[in-house]
Amino acid sequence: MRKTYFAILALIFFSAEFSVAHPVSFQGATSLMSYNKENENELMLTYSVKNYLAAGLTYYKVEDVEYTVPRLNFLAKRWNNEDSQGNIYLSAGYGSERSFEERNGVTLVSADVDWESRKYYTSFQYNKYFRQDTEAANRTDFEMMKARVGVAPYLAEYNELNAWFIVQFEKSNDKAIETTQFIRLFYKNVLVEFGATIGGGWAFNYMVHF
Repeated sequence: MRKTYFAILALIFFSAEFSVAHPVSFQGATSLMSYNKENENELMLTYSVKNYLAAGLTYYKVEDVEYTVPRLNFLAKRWNNEDSQGNIYLSAGYGSERSFEERNGVTLVSADVDWESRKYYTSFQYNKYFRQDTEAANRTDFEMMKARVGVAPYLAEYNELNAWFIVQFEKSNDKAIETTQFIRLFYKNVLVEFGATIGGGWAFNYMVHF
C-alpha cells in the first residue's frame, strides 16, 4: 500500500513537470529545450543542481540577431494543492549579442509563472535582453512576452501518450500580438509541440529530460 502511494505521488509529479516546460527540474536532471518558428530559434540546456536551482546556457536567434547567454534559473515559489500546482521561476544571465558582424554584452532577465493540473494549465513568460552597448542608439533592447492556455482532451498516465491543445499569445517589441495553436504530445521524458499561427506560419518545439 505504501509503495502504491509513493508511485501515485511520483506519477503526479512527473506529469506536472511535463505539462509545462519548466526552467528548473528535479535535482540532477539535465534538460534540453528548443523553440522554433520562422525567423526565430531558441535552444536552452540546463542542469538542475537542486530542485530549486539550475545552471544553463541559452542560444537565441531572432531574425539577424543572435544571443548566447549563460544563465541561472531559480524556483522562487511553488504552491502544491491537492490536484494542481503553481510555480514562479526567475532567471538571469550575462552573455553576448551578435548582429551585423558586431558583438556586444547583453544581460538577460526572465520570469515564468504557471498554474497546472492534469486537465488544464496557464502560463506567462517575460524575457528581456538588455544591450550593454549604449553607442548604437538605433538598436534597442529585445523584449518578449508569452501567455498560454491549454487543456488535455483526456487524462493519461505517465507511461502513456499524453496530449494537450494549447493556444499561445506572443508579443515582442513593437510587433503585433501573434496567436499560435499547438498540439502537444509527451511520453515519459520526451515532449514535442506542433503549431501553426493564425497567419499560416509554423512552429515546432521539443523538450527532453535525461
